[in-house]
Amino acid sequence: MNITIQHLDEQIKLDSASTFLATYLSWARKRRSYATYFPVISYRGHSCSTWPLLPSLCRLKLSVEMLKQIEGEVIQQFRDRFDLSVWTDTEVLAHARHHGAPTRLLDWSRNPLIGLWFAISDKEHDNIDGVIYQLEIPSKSEKISIGNCFKVERADNCPCKHPIHIFSSPSRIDRTHRQRSVFSVASFKGGFALRPLDELLNQEMQTPIRKFLVPPGFKSELRRLLSDLALDAYSIYGDPDSFGKALGVHFDISDLNIQQDVPTDSGDNQHSRANSPT
Repeated sequence: MNITIQHLDEQIKLDSASTFLATYLSWARKRRSYATYFPVISYRGHSCSTWPLLPSLCRLKLSVEMLKQIEGEVIQQFRDRFDLSVWTDTEVLAHARHHGAPTRLLDWSRNPLIGLWFAISDKEHDNIDGVIYQLEIPSKSEKISIGNCFKVERADNCPCKHPIHIFSSPSRIDRTHRQRSVFSVASFKGGFALRPLDELLNQEMQTPIRKFLVPPGFKSELRRLLSDLALDAYSIYGDPDSFGKALGVHFDISDLNIQQDVPTDSGDNQHSRANSPT
């Protein structure tokens, strides 16, 4: 299978998932050489390349006041239900995001393979392009603050005056180390949270967010390849449900077109031999 993808103003021909993976890692590694200048380099995968870089809460298309109210309720519900009374609002919100609640956070990973996994893990989107976003944040930016100054309760009037914050997922959250998590969050003030992150950042820097397309023809093979490398739902989430899903990927050979010999009953074989011509 030969697949041609458009990338960085050039066409790349790929003939297997293995060559795709090598090409992708080479693309990701090139930016690592700039780590001194870009201290935050993270990855996020989408099953569908047309999905915007909007956090789940802001996809609801409600007023800012309604979104603020929902955010507060999500924090309170998680705090009450799971006895998180000593956690800060930011920690609760990060925990809620890791477990699928609608929040203002976009989650990223410092591991490029985890970004790839999220782009190919959903079998229902195998027939469309996926995409991996690479986020580069320089040490100095007028729009972005890097570190732990972000707090939900003062995000819209943060002393650092930056409308976008990047911070590591709190260490007390179980999945933080598994996923090497980083979060981005934009302020409601000025409507920043309601606009896709790449749209916001591309106004300030030439290429703060880069994209690498994942052709649909490679998705199922990439799932098996990553599974062989022990990168699967269980390594990402670490619970029994994800272990079951990981086994499903491990044993799924439906796209390999393997012809299986179906054994016949031994009694039938004996009967056939008895009635065969000598």
